[in-house]
Amino acid sequence: MSVDHTILAIVFVSCLAVRGAYEILKEAHKINPESKPIFAVILTVMLILWLSWFALCPRDPFQIELPPLIRWLALVVFLAGLVLAFGALIQLRGVENIDHLVTTGFFKNVRHPMYAGFIAWIVGWSLFHGAIVSLAVGVVGIVSVLWWRHLEEARLRIQFGDAYEQYRMTTWF
Repeated sequence: MSVDHTILAIVFVSCLAVRGAYEILKEAHKINPESKPIFAVILTVMLILWLSWFALCPRDPFQIELPPLIRWLALVVFLAGLVLAFGALIQLRGVENIDHLVTTGFFKNVRHPMYAGFIAWIVGWSLFHGAIVSLAVGVVGIVSVLWWRHLEEARLRIQFGDAYEQYRMTTWF
């Protein structure tokens, strides 16, 4: 196993752990998600998380040669994930403390386009590089994203009640 790959995998998983701790503390009302310094730290952690992911896959020590069609389809999945995640971020104009239910644009058919985009990044980028060990590490990221989604679903149900339930019934993910 290469040292670079191992360090990047540790950074990626560590950033997931920090984000997970943030979610746990937020749920327990031990931290204020409206705090600008906390937001700055979490934003920085998330940027490091994604930068480490993008650097991790090309350095995978056990890359396999996938057929060109699969590699290019994986690149399309990755790019679609970028469009989903960044498009939703631009549409929301933020990532925390959104005080209204967004059901248009990127959110019309997908309740959590940023999370769907993150999963597409993980799968698409690792397959594009044939990065099998990185994909295994990425599964930890996918599980984390699904957990964040679960927590957010619970908060949205409380915050928006029946309006969210109706929206939820007409959308995917």
